[in-house]
Amino acid sequence: MHRLLHRQLQKATDETGALDLNTLLDLVDRAYGEYELESRRVDRATQLMTDELETANEKLRQSLRDLRENGQRFQATIETLPHGICLYDRDGHICEYNRAYLTFFDVDKANNARGLSLVQALEAAGRRMSASNARLMQLLEYLAIPKTGHSEGEYVWPSGRTVRVSRTGVEGGGYLDVIADITESHLARATIERMANFDALTELANRNLFQKRLADLVARASARSMAAILSLDLDRFKAVNDLYGHGVGDALLAKVARRLVDVLRPGDLAARLGGDEFAVLLEKVSAHHDAHQVAKRLVSHLSAPYEIDGLEIVIGASVGIEFIDDPHAAPIDLMRHADQALYAAKRSGRNDIAVYDAKLHETYLERQQIEADLRKAAQSREFFLVYQPIFCVKSARVCGYEALLRWQSPVRGIVSPNEFIPVAEETGIIEEIGSWVIRKACKDAAALPEHTTIAVNVSPVQFRSRAFVSVVTRALQDSRINPNRLEIEITEGVMIGDAGEALKILRALKALGVRISLDDFGTGYSSFSYISAFPFDKIKIDQSFVRDLGQRSESLAIIRAVSGMCSSLGIVSTAEGVETEQQFEILRTEHCDTMQGYLFGKPVALNELNVSNADRVAAKVA
Repeated sequence: MHRLLHRQLQKATDETGALDLNTLLDLVDRAYGEYELESRRVDRATQLMTDELETANEKLRQSLRDLRENGQRFQATIETLPHGICLYDRDGHICEYNRAYLTFFDVDKANNARGLSLVQALEAAGRRMSASNARLMQLLEYLAIPKTGHSEGEYVWPSGRTVRVSRTGVEGGGYLDVIADITESHLARATIERMANFDALTELANRNLFQKRLADLVARASARSMAAILSLDLDRFKAVNDLYGHGVGDALLAKVARRLVDVLRPGDLAARLGGDEFAVLLEKVSAHHDAHQVAKRLVSHLSAPYEIDGLEIVIGASVGIEFIDDPHAAPIDLMRHADQALYAAKRSGRNDIAVYDAKLHETYLERQQIEADLRKAAQSREFFLVYQPIFCVKSARVCGYEALLRWQSPVRGIVSPNEFIPVAEETGIIEEIGSWVIRKACKDAAALPEHTTIAVNVSPVQFRSRAFVSVVTRALQDSRINPNRLEIEITEGVMIGDAGEALKILRALKALGVRISLDDFGTGYSSFSYISAFPFDKIKIDQSFVRDLGQRSESLAIIRAVSGMCSSLGIVSTAEGVETEQQFEILRTEHCDTMQGYLFGKPVALNELNVSNADRVAAKVA
């Protein structure tokens, strides 16, 4: 009998042992009700547990789906990165990686490398390593990187690429490697560094690198370990640049740079400081003579003709030298001294060499002040013209005047042209001054008799300017004088460098109707060759030959030869610096056509010209 029914019978039996059937039925009914209620509770609890398990299972399945998707996203993400990425476990086996990672080891295609070590992955891809294989050394170097903490280094691999390897240990063991190709970055950095230290046009050191090396040389300098600075400047470069343009000028600078490098010794440094300014550091100079020898070779090599675009171009070079033998000297002062020596070399006639001494400093300061004053003078109209008569022997009268430039400085007083013209030419101010002289001379010529000419000296620097012919044309138009009344006087200097271009300018002037005179004839080395190349209207015999008349027979012979040549070629001859009647008589005997000098009148302002003074002289010498 079931224990539950037994309990119900006991509860339905009274004290006499009689069974109360109604009570029994109630108890059984109540027991079955309670059982059904409990069964329903159990069923409900079971259902709830089943639902919870199903929900948990679904969440687990979703998590697995998400994990797979996240893994795919992660893999897709790292595949797009240019860097190589690989996650290793604590045993050095690959967990995750991208294709870029294996390409750093020259593996383009590979089977699934997960679970393999790097060596196993490479062998599986067919990359066998031998003891002589450069890739083996690369691999060994790579595997030796610490696997804990964080390590980062740069390596040049056998492919020639430069890579940065970053390795970071992960929690629980293992490590993450990131490999980046930084070759282009290195090249860009090298390019930037080169741009910061080298001149792009000539590939020489620039001012920045030059100053660094100079400071280093000064710090190591002593009487036993001497060095030297050579400051160089190209003579007539500006004229080449103006005539042919910057393209030819740049090509010339590049050729100059190559010649500089060819001359220098190993360890010396050549630099372009700007424009046509160069400098050289001679690192080891045992004696002053060493620097002089290098400087001489530089002048010689840089002065040889250059061929550019079918043109033969001749320039020159001047060099200033300063020695470095004091570790306490200021580099900027040493460089300034070399520049001052360079200025002295240019003043002595160009294509020359000068060494700095204390006296040069004063000269340099004076030159700087003259330059500053010249610039002010051009703006303040401190220049004026004076005119010296030119006497015609045949007509016995004044037939023209030479315009001579003067500077009335409020500080210096009257400044000699010999003092300021060289500075004006070096700085380029001469172009502005020269243009004013031509305009002023033409304007003044309009107030003088029609039969007289006006001669204007033109600097070689101004002559080579692209605007020169235009300046002359405009001056003639504005003054409305007959073009054949204007004489442009040039020296042989305008022909040096590029005679072909000079002749083109001369022909353009002749086409305007302007007369051309060759001044200071006989003082150069190739005067006669210029006469055969261009039909000059006048040749002026240099006053040095006139001054020596009666003292040196050679002077008379030269004057006779020049005068005879001019007569044969139909060129007017002019003798300069005639001061005595004896000189006049000799020159007249030698058939000189025209003369000028103090005998006929000193240079005076336009309003002081007195034609009758020359007439009196004419009567006196008749």
